[in-house]
Amino acid sequence: MINLIKRTALFAAALLSALTAAACGKSKSSEYLTVTFIDVGKGDCILAECGGCTLMIDTGYEETAESVLEHLSENGIERLDALIITHYDKDHVGGAADIVGDIPVSQIYLPDYKGRGGVYKSFVKVLDEKGISADNVSQDIVFSLGGVEYTVFASEIEYDDSGKEGNDNDVSLVVSAVHGNDSYLFAGDIEKDGIKSLVNKLDREYDVLKMPHHGRKASNTDKLLEAVGAKIAVITDSEDEPADNKVLSLLDDTEVYRSAVSGDITIESGGGGEYSVYEEK
Repeated sequence: MINLIKRTALFAAALLSALTAAACGKSKSSEYLTVTFIDVGKGDCILAECGGCTLMIDTGYEETAESVLEHLSENGIERLDALIITHYDKDHVGGAADIVGDIPVSQIYLPDYKGRGGVYKSFVKVLDEKGISADNVSQDIVFSLGGVEYTVFASEIEYDDSGKEGNDNDVSLVVSAVHGNDSYLFAGDIEKDGIKSLVNKLDREYDVLKMPHHGRKASNTDKLLEAVGAKIAVITDSEDEPADNKVLSLLDDTEVYRSAVSGDITIESGGGGEYSVYEEK
């Protein structure tokens, strides 16, 4: 079985800081925070780069792993300083086995439960074969990487694997990135219960929100939008499975970008709370 180590938040943050000092600076260095939502269809694969450090949130599908690796190669990225898997659905963890098997990853954060299904088992097998340990996030973790402060919000909802799908969407990890006056929130696939839990936990607003669950409407999506107060919303949907119209109507006063329309979506910010958005279909 995979060696999944539960560390305290302080220990994990200190370890990553030490690894960062040794590993960062090997990719393109910039004072700008660049966040790319790599188009993998209705799935998540998000790459954050700043100060020569790289962090990936989710890995898309098994079938899109090659295109993700090509994106990394084309941009001169030979390693990841951190990888966060929000939950174990195939559109979030599907590419992890190939990506971790192909390039070095210094630190891996996983949700605090065991997944199921073929792509999860393939990922676990690669970690075992390469002797890579990973942290199960059972409490919030805060760490700095390349001048960006990341917070990984642990789920406060008990995992339930009964039924066909269980509640793994609601127990998604949620990630915050703050760089000076820039602020991003990546909401995984949280649904009604996960949104309620997150809203009760948040103590600030964010300029950029990666909408949860690919733009699918939950009964309290409006509460999330009110709590976050985002200027920019990104939806990782597809032409075959587009965002709900009810969600889009809630975003009338927000600048919205959808992977179904824009393909790869890249947001750059220099710490001053101003954002440049680039689309590449």
